Amino acid sequence: MGQLSTSTWQRTAVSFKPYLIVFVASACGLVLEIVAARLLAPKIGVSLYTWTSIIGVVLAGISVGSYVGGVLADRFPNPTTLGIILLSAGAACLSVLPLAGPVADAFEPVPIIARIVFLTATLFFLPSAILGMVTPLVVKLTLRDLGRTGNVVGKIYAVSTAGAIFGVFITGFVLVQLIGTRQTIFLVALVLVAMSVAFGSLWRV
Repeated sequence: MGQLSTSTWQRTAVSFKPYLIVFVASACGLVLEIVAARLLAPKIGVSLYTWTSIIGVVLAGISVGSYVGGVLADRFPNPTTLGIILLSAGAACLSVLPLAGPVADAFEPVPIIARIVFLTATLFFLPSAILGMVTPLVVKLTLRDLGRTGNVVGKIYAVSTAGAIFGVFITGFVLVQLIGTRQTIFLVALVLVAMSVAFGSLWRV
C-alpha cells in the first residue's frame, strides 16, 4: 500500500513538472521586469520612457527567445538542453547586478531617451530572451501525442501566463517590500539555477 501510494505520488509529481517549470520561469521573467525599473531608477529615473523601454525590451527578448527556443527544441529535444537554458537564464539574471552601475555610467553621455533604451536593452534583453526559450522546449518535451497538441499547448501557455501574473503580484506586494530590489534579482537567479539542477532527475512525461 505504501509503495503504491509513493508510486502514485511520483507519477502525479512528474506529470506536473512541465507546468511547474513554465510557471516558475514565467514568474521569474515578470519579477525581473518589475524590479528593472527600481534598479534603474537612480540612474535614469522612473518615467513613461523607462517603463516603455522595459516592457518593449522584455517583450522583444521573449519574442526572440521563443523563436530560438523553437529551433533548439527541434534540434536538441532533451532535458539537458532545458537545464542549460535555465542555468544560463539564472546566470544572465545574476549578471545584471554587477553590470548595472558600469553600464549606466558608460551610457551617461548619451541623450536621455536613447540612454534609457540602450541601458534597458543591454541589461535585460538577454535574460528575457533566454527565459523566452523555455516554453517552446517544454512543449516539445511534453508533447507525445499529436492528437493532444492543442490541449497540451493550451495548458502550458495558460500556466505560463498564470506564472507571469503571479510574478507581478508577488514582486509588487511581497518581494520588494520584504527583501529589496537587488536581493529579489539574486533570488530569481538562485531559483533558476536550482531548477536547472533539479529538473533532470524528475523529468518523466
